[in-house]
Amino acid sequence: MEITTIPHPIHNMTLRFNRKVTPPAFETAALAVYKEMHDRVWETKQRINGDRTMIPGFRIQVEELADVLRTANEKLQHLMMAYDTNPYKPTIRKQLIAQIDYIKKMTDEFVPTLLQFSQSYYAYSDYRLEQEKWMTETAFPQVNTIIKRYQECSVDLVFFDEDLDDFKGKISFIGELEKRYYREMDDLLDEYDEVNDKIQDFYDAVEQFDEDLLYTSI
Repeated sequence: MEITTIPHPIHNMTLRFNRKVTPPAFETAALAVYKEMHDRVWETKQRINGDRTMIPGFRIQVEELADVLRTANEKLQHLMMAYDTNPYKPTIRKQLIAQIDYIKKMTDEFVPTLLQFSQSYYAYSDYRLEQEKWMTETAFPQVNTIIKRYQECSVDLVFFDEDLDDFKGKISFIGELEKRYYREMDDLLDEYDEVNDKIQDFYDAVEQFDEDLLYTSI
């Protein structure tokens, strides 16, 4: 009997083979699928973690945008209450225009990237459905033929069964990462939607007060 370890970034496969037994075609096919399962789970993990590393940066930008909007709203309220005889009124107006310009600049810079990023998130659901379908309908049934017909196989059942259990643990871990990914992305998009709605309300208020403020730059 020969113990073989096949390195893989998601999970090193450790199997034992009886080299005196010629592996039947179904075993060879099943082990190839088993390797592909590892590849696909690793790909999913990379995709999840790749997106999750970008979420904090976007959240910081949304928070910064919300703070600029807060300042702009304060300036708008000050301007609306200021008497024409107030010598500080022209300064408040300039400060408000500067904040409006800053809001436009920030949204122009990061919102298109955020929207593109969100499309990747929405596409992930279809991607996962395809992966789950393949795992359920193709991969596991084929891999299970080794367990059902182990007496015909060159691979040792005890080693294979233990290795499969370890791999299923990795799949469960990816499921936990996925839940965190969904939660973090939903929070990010909810936060952006809230700020975006407030920006629209702010623009409406500015337009009702003095629409020239929206089209004047310093």
